Amino acid sequence: MKNTSLLLCSLLFGLSAAHAERADSFQKTVVRARDASGELSRKVTTLTGNIEIQRGTLLIRAEHGVLTEDAQGYQHIVLSTRPGEAPVFFRQRRDGGQNVWMEGEALEVVYDEKAELVDLMDHAKVRRTTDGAVTDDVFGEHIIYNSREEQYQVTQLAHRATTGDRRGTMVLQPTRKDPLISPASATASTQ
Repeated sequence: MKNTSLLLCSLLFGLSAAHAERADSFQKTVVRARDASGELSRKVTTLTGNIEIQRGTLLIRAEHGVLTEDAQGYQHIVLSTRPGEAPVFFRQRRDGGQNVWMEGEALEVVYDEKAELVDLMDHAKVRRTTDGAVTDDVFGEHIIYNSREEQYQVTQLAHRATTGDRRGTMVLQPTRKDPLISPASATASTQ
């Protein structure tokens, strides 16, 4: 089932389409937060309050986070929110156009630079936009977005009650236009 949903999501979101902005991988990471404390020897930084992490076109906003760096220099960031606070938000431009973006939000987000994964948990939402218009939406308990492969996986969280409708939802906007609706025919019908 997992492989089927991954394949389905991959097909629906166009694997042959653009990838996450490749130049982002080689940009510096700028971290802003109200409070930060770090352990330099362990390469662990705890962040609190109005966090903004920017790396090229990648932008992540949250209220609470822990940033770690491994021996190879890859960053792993766990971000969260508490009741009454805004959800964790991420946004990244995709290669292939100036105005093609992936963005999403959840109550907890894990960004793994090495694997190029954004793992969204609890009230997760991801959307693709082109020229400011939403082209696709995905909602679910748990969404893993692989920016390297342009793949999604929508699953249920294991620690949740099994009552109610826990299915993920995808809303795909049509890419074809209705041949009967054109600017000329719309103008003609109103006169």
